[in-house]
Amino acid sequence: MALPERLPFERTDPATAAPEFHDLQVSGGIARVRTFAGHPAWLVTRHDDVVRILSDDRFGRAHPDPPSAPVLSATGQFYGPQGTDHERLETEFRVLRRVTANSLSVRRVRELRPRIEALVGRRLDRLEAAGAPADLHALLAEPLPVEVVCEVLGVPFADREDFQRWTGDVVYLSEPERVGEALLRLNDYMRALMERKRAEPADDVLTDLVRARADGHIDEDLAVLWSVALLFAGHVTTVTRIGTGVRYLIARPDQRRAMLSGPRLLAATVEELLRISQPDLGLVWRWAVVDVDTGSGRIGAGDLVLFANGPACLDAAVYPEPHRFDIHRDQAPHTAFGAGPHLCVGAALARLELQVVFDLLFRRFPGLRLAVPEQDLRWRDSQLTGGLLALPVTW
Repeated sequence: MALPERLPFERTDPATAAPEFHDLQVSGGIARVRTFAGHPAWLVTRHDDVVRILSDDRFGRAHPDPPSAPVLSATGQFYGPQGTDHERLETEFRVLRRVTANSLSVRRVRELRPRIEALVGRRLDRLEAAGAPADLHALLAEPLPVEVVCEVLGVPFADREDFQRWTGDVVYLSEPERVGEALLRLNDYMRALMERKRAEPADDVLTDLVRARADGHIDEDLAVLWSVALLFAGHVTTVTRIGTGVRYLIARPDQRRAMLSGPRLLAATVEELLRISQPDLGLVWRWAVVDVDTGSGRIGAGDLVLFANGPACLDAAVYPEPHRFDIHRDQAPHTAFGAGPHLCVGAALARLELQVVFDLLFRRFPGLRLAVPEQDLRWRDSQLTGGLLALPVTW
């Protein structure tokens, strides 16, 4: 079939990646496309290529001429290069990652389990009180990640309606004015909040970033941009994973029962759901610092490279029968959280959050099922995150 040259590819099933990604994986894995902004880019779709090239330090966030650089979306700083000095930028981002990784270490995240269990329990109380049928998206999947990210980052819960609206708008890459306005609001909000943390420090991630900035290790604009990315990733993507994960578990009661048999299979369930419940592109983008021969094509210095982390999780060369949900699968590490030095710093927190949600939800509501036919579920039309708009359930 002829492959469309401009993103987004049209989905035939809103619950999974467009079929063109599979075709690209079979035909070569790396292809020239045009971005949402109409700019040329390389699209990397195969699992092994994503892992290998994303881990290559010849790709980064810098570009020799940022104003003329090809970009994913014509919406300003968030989707564009962060400067011209590759080495300096990578050094500063390593500091940002180290500070955040310390704040979100496995040990510190483990200490959050009782608090997250309490938050989930309270949300399940509200679900039960609402009575069946109820919208699990509105009562659990959407509000819970907001509560968690507010607590961990140090974002006031009272501001949730504003930043939920802004982060929700960021994903509509085909609407640059909408995205640009949302990013401007988010940047202004996080900059002001970090100023408050400087005056009123607390035990949270934003305060840790403010301290690192005060030590002169990172640029203020980068710290603000990083905090916006953390807020987005900690909220929007987790909302999507809860909804799509519950949908898979409702459809497979045998897998659900196995999940509840112990912590090993609970953890395996979350990994399989992270792999398969990819209604989005999971895009990460970088620019080539020098000319690079990838083995699948020659990428020129300054070229934009898009890594399709979501479709890479469905690469049949790595995952036999990739669309089959199987928590017993002996699988290679997925790319839902990225790869190599670009692995998501919030991965441990996301895993814990999902484990607690699925465990407590299906123990409390063992008969949970859809309240509408599968084909009547409504999906978000964003190509960046996808996900359900509502999840009517009964029990």
